[in-house]
Amino acid sequence: MEVFQCAASFDAFPRYNGPCDSKMKPERLNYCRHVLAAWAMGAKPFYYPEEAGLAFGGPGSSKYLRLEVHYHNPLELKGLQDSSGIRLHYTTTLRKYDAGIMELGLVYTPVMAIPPKEDDFVLSGYCTDKCTQMALPQDGIHIFASQLHTHLTGRKVSTILVREGREVGVVNEDKHYSPHFQEIRMLKKVFQVRPGDMLITSCTYNTEDRTRATVGGFSIMEEMCVNYVHYYPQTRLELCKSAVDLGYLQKYFHLVNRFNDDEICTCPQTSITEQFSSVPWNSFSKDVLKSLYNFAPISMHCNMSSAVRFPGEWERQPLPRITEKLPKPDLHCQLPLHPAPAISAPVKIKTQKAK
Repeated sequence: MEVFQCAASFDAFPRYNGPCDSKMKPERLNYCRHVLAAWAMGAKPFYYPEEAGLAFGGPGSSKYLRLEVHYHNPLELKGLQDSSGIRLHYTTTLRKYDAGIMELGLVYTPVMAIPPKEDDFVLSGYCTDKCTQMALPQDGIHIFASQLHTHLTGRKVSTILVREGREVGVVNEDKHYSPHFQEIRMLKKVFQVRPGDMLITSCTYNTEDRTRATVGGFSIMEEMCVNYVHYYPQTRLELCKSAVDLGYLQKYFHLVNRFNDDEICTCPQTSITEQFSSVPWNSFSKDVLKSLYNFAPISMHCNMSSAVRFPGEWERQPLPRITEKLPKPDLHCQLPLHPAPAISAPVKIKTQKAK
């Protein structure tokens, strides 16, 4: 569930009943994209820190909010009713900073896909230095909380802060991620993100129980890779995510065609999902797709809350390169200061057979 505040100029809500990604959806609904709150399975109530709060309403604001709820009813059961919702508590005593929520990771698009029968397939989404240089204030922002999000095949999620090509810190990480426990975590350390910094969100997926490719999208049987970060002070940057360049993905489909007898239809009317469905998944097609995601240019979404990108060229951007990675943490367990005494002699145990 997500709650969005509409833009100040939004004074009339158009009537619409249909899919969220339909071309028939009124254009004005794109002006209701400023996130106020987000909930996912397992999340508990969220409390802002003493120094920051989420500003909404007041003079000059739209009186309209939009609640978006995603349902999963694969058995198509009838007569179900839902009474869930989100309650926002507010105060007229404003805190020092206005907080914001920003989406990091991958764009919800089928161009990012996980082959079937994979135990640890990794996809990464980028918030590039070009976007933060364009959209963040001179003093940067401070991330104080984070909510990691995937669907059913996600197993690990992390966001790394990169400065001048060097990894400088782990903003949030879950090496044993469960989609049923998507808590909003208050970070032990507040991370400052400066203009020119980069944030890389990586997700590890397990599709061993699936026979077809799992593509990116809104359905719970599709996949996402997102980190909703809570930060202050609030900026106009609402979404900083990426996806592989579509042209390079089409080259992948043509290449796989050349090395397999099965023909993949790459005609314009064939959707990306259909093309992935017809890929003959073997070691070659899997390895090439993994390589593609590791070198191909990306399409950057450096978006304001109106879903409009910041000015600039965002297509076919070079994949960011990391010159220095963080050292791997030492996971060795330390011995106790006073180890338990060892048994110096064997112990004899008498046994008696049952009659």
